[in-house]
Amino acid sequence: MDKPKTAIKHLLLISLISILLLPNAVFPLAKKTKFVETLIGRDPKGDADPASADILKVYIANNGTHFRFIIKCQAKPAPSSIRSYSVWLNTTNGDAPDYCLVAGGISGLYSVTVEGNSTKLTYKAPIEVEIKGKSIYLTACLSDIDYPTGVGDPVGIAVTTQQPLLKVRDRAPDSGMYHVSHEVIPELPWPTPIVFIPSIVLSVYVIYRRKFREEK
Repeated sequence: MDKPKTAIKHLLLISLISILLLPNAVFPLAKKTKFVETLIGRDPKGDADPASADILKVYIANNGTHFRFIIKCQAKPAPSSIRSYSVWLNTTNGDAPDYCLVAGGISGLYSVTVEGNSTKLTYKAPIEVEIKGKSIYLTACLSDIDYPTGVGDPVGIAVTTQQPLLKVRDRAPDSGMYHVSHEVIPELPWPTPIVFIPSIVLSVYVIYRRKFREEK
């Protein structure tokens, strides 16, 4: 195999790897990429006890590859084996949530199945949990909820604190769900076009030039 053909194959391989890896960034990349925060709801102060389980505000944030929920409480959140902070998502416009992010107990992203009065949670993927002041941050990969193709519009959201794990201490909103537009989460993170578009253009240019030379 001659050197030009080998160079073309290497270039295409690098382009393909860049395309595949960028949308599937891991949590360390999420920390480096700026999240855009949006307030989606408030909840009354003092309607839950203890204060660490009393929800005051709920934010949604994203950076194009990860999505994050920020739950601000009356006191510093304290997830544990008996206290959890949960975000319920209805991504398919169905009658019940289909995903749940849980901080506390076994933290993670769960798929939700509702059958009659029974709710089953099945572990799906890890999430990142951080506590800053009186807020708790739950971060997960967009790909874990099949975004964007598997997510409808709008997305329903409800947040609960539970202690013990099966007893709801507070809920935001008190009934129903918050709703956010599907477009609140960009499908292409900013760093991606910088690599994605030039790599494709360059690959096409090299292939075209090579073919042109051979025809000459």
